[in-house]
Amino acid sequence: MEWIFSAFLVVSVIHMGEEYFYPGGFMDVMKRLNPKFAPLLTTPVAVIINGLQVLLCIVAIAVGRKALIFSMSVAALLFVNGLMHLMGCVRVKGYAPGVITGVLLYMPLSLYAYYHFIASGQLTPHGWLFNVSGLDAVELELINNRRFRIGTDEPQRLIAAIQTARRLAGQSS
Repeated sequence: MEWIFSAFLVVSVIHMGEEYFYPGGFMDVMKRLNPKFAPLLTTPVAVIINGLQVLLCIVAIAVGRKALIFSMSVAALLFVNGLMHLMGCVRVKGYAPGVITGVLLYMPLSLYAYYHFIASGQLTPHGWLFNVSGLDAVELELINNRRFRIGTDEPQRLIAAIQTARRLAGQSS
């Protein structure tokens, strides 16, 4: 599933192409939507903002599942970007450059990424998942009520090993 992080970069570049090259016009629409900010909407600012987005996507590729919270934050950023383009269309009562790729690429890809990592147990509201291998996980609750999960392809064996270790630790105290 590591391909999803590369897909973030690919769809970002396609999206930027829609905004600035074909059909383009993103800066003009933004200036119409936010006249107060028009002086700030310059080519160098656009290059910096889009450059930072590309950099975030590259870092997500590099860290992937090892820093899943970061990588999925990039997915959330893409989703919100698509949503903002949709809202821009409502405000201008027409097409806003970037809405097609925002709605057809950013939003579904982001939702799919969240679906996959939640369904596989790698992204959980119950704490961290330390994925050794496989798609199953064993959840551990510590004395301080903190939880984390250890991913494994043999959850029953991991549970048995943890229970054995607990019994042995209890005998030595």
